[in-house]
This record gives sequence, C-alpha cells and structure tokens, in this order.
Amino acid sequence: MGRPKYLILGLFTVDFKLILCVLTSVGRMVEAASVKPLNLRIGTLLCSALAFAPLAAAAQEAAPTTKQGHTEQQAVTRDKEKEDQVAKLFEGIRADAKLPKLERIRHRADLEQGVCTSALTGQPSKQGAASYMTGDPESITPELKSIAASNRLDPHNKPWYARYSVAVWRVKDSQSGKVAYRVGVGLYETGLAEFVDCHFTDDVHYCGKWKESVAPPCRGR
Repeated sequence: MGRPKYLILGLFTVDFKLILCVLTSVGRMVEAASVKPLNLRIGTLLCSALAFAPLAAAAQEAAPTTKQGHTEQQAVTRDKEKEDQVAKLFEGIRADAKLPKLERIRHRADLEQGVCTSALTGQPSKQGAASYMTGDPESITPELKSIAASNRLDPHNKPWYARYSVAVWRVKDSQSGKVAYRVGVGLYETGLAEFVDCHFTDDVHYCGKWKESVAPPCRGR
C-alpha cells in the first residue's frame, strides 16, 4: 500500500500525504488570488504616479520662481518715522471733524505684518480698515481722510472704536530704484472688547487667523 493511513477516533481512515497535497494546492491558489489584486493595485498606482509626475514637477517649479522673482524686485522696510507722520495726519483729520480722539496702538503685529505682505505682493492688505500706496505719506490721501473721518456708533450711540494703529512700509524696486510707501490703518475696539471677541465668541480674523495670510519674509517683523 505504501501510504501511511491512520484512524481518527477509530472511525475514519486518513491518508496524510493526500491531505498534504490538497492543502498545498489550496495554499497556492489563495496566494495567487491575493497577489493578483495586489499587483493590479501596485500597477495602477505606478501608472498614476507616472502620469501626474510631470504636472506636479511643473507646478512645483513654477510657483517658487514667480514668488522669488517678485520678492527679488521688491525691497521693503518698515518706516516708523512715516508712521508717526501718518498718525499725526489721522488725528488732525479727526480733530477738525470734532470726532472723539482715538488711542494709538504703536505696535500692532497683525497690521504690521499684513501691510508688509501687501508691500511685497502688491495686493491690498487684508489687515486694517484702509490700505493704500502713496509716494508721499506726509500728504492726506482720499483713503486716509475717509478712514480717519469714520465714526461708527454702537446701539447705545457710543463710539464703536476706541483705538487705532498705523503701519508704513517703504517699497523700493531694485531694478528701477523707484520708491513708494504701502500704508495701512486699522481701527479697533477697546482691549477688553477685543479680548472678549477672541476668547468668548467665534474666532475672528484678527485673533490669530491673520497669520495664515502673512508672507514668509514678513513673519515676525
């Protein structure tokens, strides 16, 4: 007979070589069934990667080139002396209009970094109530006159804003040498009201979200 045969519980005869052969065949079938879908998935991923790689590379190369080229042409520097001059004009406009005096905030990070970003990109600042370019910050512009003359009132007929801030960045084109100034003016509530807005209401832009829109060269400046 040749094949080892044994009894299971004395009832059935078992041929172990036959069982081993069957299990080996089943194992190969399961392995093949598992490998085929895996190979198919790997092949699909490789084709997708090859198809999108040139597009991704082109986009990656184009974006930094545009930003780098623009920033290389613009040299920006904060000008605190011009800020004082703009602030003097701002307060003079309000005094002539007999409007309540606002307290000046001399250091406002969101406004300063927002105006810096605007100076680099050439786009209006997302921070503050007014943003404009001028070749002469010592002169009153329509934008400055409009924001300085504003007098928003709350439901109790009291002034809504209690403070203001000014940021001025000098912009010099490295190729032409032309100089201009990006000016930003912000109006703000009292410190207490702003604290309540930032901690007890839905998050507003000036409470931290403004950092997302700041250009890397302007962060912390």
